[in-house]
Formats: sequence, structure tokens, C-alpha cells
Amino acid sequence: MRDRLRALAPQIGKFAVIGVASTLLYLVVFAAMRPSAGNQWANILALLISTVFNTALNRRFTFEVKGSGGATRVQLQSLILLAITVAVTAGGLEILRQLDPRANGLISTGTVGAGNVIATVVRFFLLRRWLAPTRDDIVAAETAPTSW
Repeated sequence: MRDRLRALAPQIGKFAVIGVASTLLYLVVFAAMRPSAGNQWANILALLISTVFNTALNRRFTFEVKGSGGATRVQLQSLILLAITVAVTAGGLEILRQLDPRANGLISTGTVGAGNVIATVVRFFLLRRWLAPTRDDIVAAETAPTSW
């Protein structure tokens, strides 16, 4: 158990740094696009851009996956993460619209930011499951016969 926690701590740290950068990118793109595209379209486009950025960085730095093998598969799996995030943030925007139809940009941006934080927790555990090798994977790789 201690070994698992010891291995998890650096991943959480790297994930957090990338998550902060991705969230800032997301919020900046959302705030910039909101006046012309509206809340929901700005949300979806900002999430799409930041999700691709986030997935590529987490794949490389958090979970230390080298090379391009599997990159397309992980980006496609990230569409699941995108759908979860869109559902949470769009739901938050709809609740906000029902409560305060004239909410300003700061409140709208805060709403999607909060939804993004919730979705980020789900994102970490799904990416970890998809990208980090399990103990069984490592044992299997170490004991697999090699041909020379």
C-alpha cells in the first residue's frame, strides 16, 4: 500500500501542474469566445482545445508514456473525458441560466471553472487507468519470453 501511495504522489503533482495550466487555457479561451459564441459553444470549444492539450501533456509527463504508439487511442478515449466535462460544465451553465439569466461573464467563467474541477478528479483516475501500467502489466512484461 505504501509503495502505491509513494508512486501516486509524483503523478498527482505532475497532474496538478498540467491541470492548472490546462484549466487556465480553458478559462481564457472560454472567456475570449463567450461574447461571440455564447456560453455553451464557448464552453465546448474551449474544452475541446484544452482536452487535447491536457491529454498530450499528461500522457508524456504525468504517466511517462514515450513514443507515439497509442497516442491516437488515448486522444479518442479523451473524448469520453470531454463528454463528462461537457456534461458537468454545460449542466452548471444551464443551472446558472435558470437561476440568473443575466449572469455576467465572471460568474459564468467561475461556474465552468468549478465544473472543470469536478471533472478533473474523474479525469485523473481514468487517465491513470488507461496510461499507467498496473503491477500485473509490469510483472507480465518482465517475465515475457524474448526472442533474439
